[in-house]
Amino acid sequence: MHGNYREPINKKYLIISLIGVAIIAIIMSVFTLRSPSKTTSHSTSNKSKVEYTAIKKNLDKKFNDNGRIVEIKEEHDINDSTSKKPHTVIVIRLIDNQTQKYLKTTYEAVQNNTASEDQKMYIYSIQKIVSDQAKKLHNDNDVIQFVYKDGKKYVPVASSQKNKFLITPVKIQNDDTKKTADS
Repeated sequence: MHGNYREPINKKYLIISLIGVAIIAIIMSVFTLRSPSKTTSHSTSNKSKVEYTAIKKNLDKKFNDNGRIVEIKEEHDINDSTSKKPHTVIVIRLIDNQTQKYLKTTYEAVQNNTASEDQKMYIYSIQKIVSDQAKKLHNDNDVIQFVYKDGKKYVPVASSQKNKFLITPVKIQNDDTKKTADS
C-alpha cells in the first residue's frame, strides 16, 4: 500500500517537471529567435540614423535658418512604390502656417502653368536643396521628401533619391543666360 501511495506522487512530480521543462524550453526558444532579428533590425536602424544625421543637420540649416519652418523626421523600413526594398525616408514637413499658405498657392500655380518666374524659382530652390542632399544618401533606395499639409493630406513638392528625381523639377528661365545674351 505504501508503494501505491508514493507512485502517484512521483507521477505528479514527473508531470510537473516535464511541463516546467517544456515551458522553459519554449520561453528560451522564443527569446533566442527574437534576439537576433531584433538586434539585426535595431543595428540597421541605428546605422541609418547615424548615417543621416549630417544630412538632417544640413537640411535643418537650409530650411530653418530664419526660425522654425520645417520639421525633419527619419522613417525606417518604409515599403512604398519608390523602391522594391524597405528603405529610409527623410521627410521634411512644412510646419509654419504662413509659409504653408504661400507654398500651397505657389505650388498650385506651378502645377497649373500660371506661376511667375519668382514662384517657379521658389519651388525649384526647394527641389534643388532636396536633390543636392539626396546625392549624399548611402544607397539608391532611400528618399528625401519635402511636403506641406493641405487639409488632412500631405502634398509632396520635392522628392529625390540618390540618382534620380521622383518629382520632376520645375523648369526655370536661367537669368545668367539672358544677361549673357544681352551683353
